[in-house]
Amino acid sequence: MTTSRITRRAALRRMAATGLAAPFAFRHHATAAPVETLYHASFGGNGMALSDIRSLTASKNLKLVAVAEVDLSRAGEVKKLFPDAKIYQDWRELLDKEKKLNSVNVSTPDHMHAPITMRAIQQGLHVYTQKPLTQTIYEARQLTLAVREKKLVSQMGIQIHSHEVHRTVVKLIQDGAIGKVKEVHSWSGKGWGDKNPRPDRTDPVPADLNWDSWLGVATERPFLKGYYHPGEWRKRLDFGTGTFGDMGCHITAVNTWT
Repeated sequence: MTTSRITRRAALRRMAATGLAAPFAFRHHATAAPVETLYHASFGGNGMALSDIRSLTASKNLKLVAVAEVDLSRAGEVKKLFPDAKIYQDWRELLDKEKKLNSVNVSTPDHMHAPITMRAIQQGLHVYTQKPLTQTIYEARQLTLAVREKKLVSQMGIQIHSHEVHRTVVKLIQDGAIGKVKEVHSWSGKGWGDKNPRPDRTDPVPADLNWDSWLGVATERPFLKGYYHPGEWRKRLDFGTGTFGDMGCHITAVNTWT
C-alpha cells in the first residue's frame, strides 16, 4: 500500500483553496510530520486574530510557533491554547528572530496590514491578511506586485465568500435563475463612524500595552482609554477604514461574481 505524502507547498495550496470559512473545531492534538508541516506566526493574538489562529490550526499541517501581540493583557487565551508558541510584543522582532517560518496571518488593525504583509512577503513568507487588505489602493497594488515577484501564496480574509449561502446565491445568478442581472444594490447595517471631536485629554498607557507599537505607521498621539484600543479603532480613519472599508470587501465583491 502506497502512502501519499504532502509537501509544505501542497499543504498551503490546499488550505488556500478551502479558505477559512468554516468554524473549525480546535484540534490541539493533531500534528503532521515535520516535512508536511507549515511553521506559522500570527500578527495579533486576540479578537479576529484569535479566530484566524483557531481556523488555521485546525489543520494538522500547520503549527503555530509565534504570535506578535502589542497588548500582552490580551494574549492570555492564545498562551493557554498554544503554550509552546513564543509571544512577542514587537512584530519586527518576531520576523527578525523566527527564521524557520513558512507562513503568517496578519490580523491587526487595518493601518498595519500593508507594512507587516510587505515585510513578510519580502522574507519569502506566504501570507493571509485580514480584510481590508490595505488602507489605500496604492498599497494593495504594491503588495500584489511583491507577492507575484516572490511567487508566494497570498489571500485576503473574506471568509463570507466561502459561506454556503453566499456561494449558493452566486451560483443561482450565474446560472441565470433570475435572468440577466443589470443592476445590484448593496448595503450594510453597520455604522463605523463617529462625528464627535476627539477628547482633549491624555490617559496613562496600560503597563501591558506598547502604545508606540500599536500606533505603528500612524502619526503619534496620546493614548485615550476606550477611544482607539481595543475595538474602537475602526471608527478612526488613521487606523480603520469605516463601514465601507470594513464591509465593502464582503458586500461589493459579490458584484464581480455576477
